[in-house]
Amino acid sequence: MDLLLVRHGQTDWNPQQKIMGPHPIPLNQTGIQQAQNLRDWLKGVPIHAVYSSPMARAVETASIIIEGRKNLQVMPEKGVAEIDYGKWIGMTFGDVEKKYNKEYYDYRFRASTVKVPGGEAVVDVQKRCVAAIEKMRANHVGEKVLVVSHADVLKAIIIHYLGVSLDHLQCVGSDNGSLAVYRFGTDWGDRLMALNYFGDMRKILSW
Repeated sequence: MDLLLVRHGQTDWNPQQKIMGPHPIPLNQTGIQQAQNLRDWLKGVPIHAVYSSPMARAVETASIIIEGRKNLQVMPEKGVAEIDYGKWIGMTFGDVEKKYNKEYYDYRFRASTVKVPGGEAVVDVQKRCVAAIEKMRANHVGEKVLVVSHADVLKAIIIHYLGVSLDHLQCVGSDNGSLAVYRFGTDWGDRLMALNYFGDMRKILSW
């Protein structure tokens, strides 16, 4: 299976570094353009299934990407939903660093040890998102599956399959409108084919 991992397009809160959580904040014009770019970069690439975080910004991104593909529909998947940021929702990361300094430090450098105040433990986030991917692997053998989600969820998926400690969560890049590709079952084993990528995907997915 080829796993195509997309971070949703930009919203007005992203440049402000405000934590959105479940708020139904739509894509801004930049985010819409990012999703349209992804649609164009994936043109000609067969996609067999599309899953999305239930958050509005992810569903909107996925819907734009598959425009014109009549055989596809966006399937919400709670397993790849945004982290429950609890008391941090609505705050900027700068404000979180000031008010929750220890938890914020652990979140950045010891993610396997931290539970967001009033929210989820990062290790539990990784467990649920990997469980969702494993279901997809079982249901889509030999297919290309698109998943639209959120930065830290995507990073947690990637480092799990790379066999990297969750403490290195923030060593992986995942910008708005970017795409990562993880290919399961090559002659060399499972491989990360692209990370934080912006561009035509046909060269990467053509073999």
